[in-house]
Amino acid sequence: MSESTIPEDILNRVKILQEEIDQLQLNISTIEQQIAILLNATHSINDAIRTHNELKTKKPGDEILVPVGGSNYILCTLKDPQQTFISLGSGVTLLTGLKDSEERNKNQIENLERNIKQLQEQNLQFSQMLNSRKQELVKIAQKHQLLR
Repeated sequence: MSESTIPEDILNRVKILQEEIDQLQLNISTIEQQIAILLNATHSINDAIRTHNELKTKKPGDEILVPVGGSNYILCTLKDPQQTFISLGSGVTLLTGLKDSEERNKNQIENLERNIKQLQEQNLQFSQMLNSRKQELVKIAQKHQLLR
């Protein structure tokens, strides 16, 4: 069957489906990128948590390996293992106790995990919508013998 014998309303529906499929694929890709960013942040905070756990057994003058990112560490001599600096953003840091820093990390991990879960749910919804649109497009193509 040639394209000219396909009803106009079907051609319009095909165009709409193609646009929806493109948008859904873009949304899925964006969500996957956001999840990757949040997973990287979670990994970084987990490094801090591991360092905090190590600090609990240390005293002033002890040495410790401190992660600096990218699986790199520096050897440091501890002055006061019960105090840490936390970033407030924009290059601003705050001296705080180890317990306060641990609580902050715990809250950040909980928030990140909650956000990741929400994004994964959105991703699933978009994937289901994408599959539905693709199935509809295939049915139209089969009905009008556009697929062989």
